[in-house]
Formats: sequence, structure tokens, C-alpha cells
Amino acid sequence: MTPVTIQITPDQLKKSASPFQWHTILILCLLVFTYSVSWYDTGMSVGSLIDGMGYMNSYIVGNPDIEGSSFFPPSLIVSDIGLYIKAMFETVEMAVVALFLSIAVGFPLSFLASRNILKILIPGRTVLAVVVRRVLYGCATLMANVFRSINEIVWALLFVSAVGLGPMAGILALAIHTAGVLCKLLSEGNEAIDPGPVEALTATGASFPKIIVYAVLPQTMPHFISMVLYRFESDVRSASILGFVGAGGVGFYLFDKVRAFENGDVTTIIIIIVITVWLIDRLSAIIRKNFI
Repeated sequence: MTPVTIQITPDQLKKSASPFQWHTILILCLLVFTYSVSWYDTGMSVGSLIDGMGYMNSYIVGNPDIEGSSFFPPSLIVSDIGLYIKAMFETVEMAVVALFLSIAVGFPLSFLASRNILKILIPGRTVLAVVVRRVLYGCATLMANVFRSINEIVWALLFVSAVGLGPMAGILALAIHTAGVLCKLLSEGNEAIDPGPVEALTATGASFPKIIVYAVLPQTMPHFISMVLYRFESDVRSASILGFVGAGGVGFYLFDKVRAFENGDVTTIIIIIVITVWLIDRLSAIIRKNFI
């Protein structure tokens, strides 16, 4: 049989590549409408921001009659800086422990939130197999949605009431929230894999663990490393704020200094947080370069 060759004329190619198609214009109009309504309903105003710049400048400069009320220069008291660095180290430790806990929950949960993985785990087209897959998928996605929909500060408040003030409440709050985020991110990576290796191993009668180890993980590992590193950076930033509700770390001192209007110390703490996040970002870049 002679293969059929489809000829595409330059006019057809130009028409298909043109951005001025009715559906493109419709989508653009919907986006503009949505943005405009959102801007109006939320009371956004460029004029208000410009008018308020003077008040912002006054806040940053501080009251000359109140010592330490200005954000600049930052506080350079050595004993205080050492205390803040120690608290920042505790914040990083909180993020490390929370990350491992979140991986322990979010990684296996991501398999149940991936339709293609569930078809490997529970093969077949029978009514029972389809129902079980849908139930597992629904439960996994619901759990992940609940975990990540509730902010870390709210989780921290709940755990502070359970285990008391301190880093443990912050660790649990970060772990629960990050587990939901990782489940979502990793499940999307699972569903984007090439089905070829999976089908090849399935045809040989390989078990579910072998298919995961030899066909799924080699494809998802770069995505897994990238997402875990991203969440670690995010957890360090979030852990810096959890001290506002008594969950330990440098956020406790940050909240205390903000409340006392000791803004020179606030600037010092912010500088320490920025430097720490920058160092973690550099470390993450090195790991990505070597493993992804």
C-alpha cells in the first residue's frame, strides 16, 4: 500500500500559526476580564500605593526620638547576632526534619494520586478494579488537598495546642503541609513518564515493586530531586515565620522585635534569613547540576 502524503500549503501553515484565531482572542478576552474584575473587587489602586510611599518611608526611617526604631543601620550587637544565628540554625534543622517526614508521607501518597501508577498496582478493567482505583485516587488527592490547603501557620497553631510551644510544633506543621505539596508535584511527575518501559516490564510479568524501581523511579528521580530541593528552600522560609505563633526558630525573635519596634534588630534578622536562603539556593544549584 502506498503511503499517503499530506501536503500543507504555506497559507494553511500561516493560518494555523496565527495568534489571531477566534479561540485565542476569546481566551485573551476572558483573561483580561478576569484580571479587571479581580483588580476592581480587591480594591487595588496604583494611586493609593504612590500616596502611601511617604508613610512607608517614614516607617523605614523610624522616629528619631525612639532609639532603634529605624530599620537602618541594622543592629550590630555581637551577642544578639550570635543568638539570631543560633536560632536560624534551629530553623534550618526544623526544615530538615520536616522535609524527611514529608517525604515519608508524600512520596508513597503520590503513587496513589497517580492514575497510571494505580493501573499498574491494580490492573484490569473489571468493575471492582475500576472502583478500587477511583476510591484510592479520590482518598489520596483529598488528603493531599487538605494537607496543602491549610497554611503552615494554621497547622502550627493546632500543633502548638497539642505539643506545646517549641520547634516540634513547627516541624509537624511544615511536614504536613509539605507532604500535601510534594504529593501533588510528584504525582504530576509520575503521570508524565514514558509508558514504554512500564509496558515492557509488565509484559514480562514483573511485580509492582520491580516496575516502580526499574521503570518509574529512573524517569521520575530528576523531577523528585528538583521538587524536594525546592520544598526545602520553601520550608526554610516558612519556618522563619512559624515562630510568630510560638513554633520555635528565628521567627520567635523576629516577631518579638517587630512587636517591640526594635527595627534595627529586625533588619539584622532579615539579613541573616536572606543569607541563609541564598546559601541553600547555591547548595541546591550544585546538587541539581550534578544529579539532574
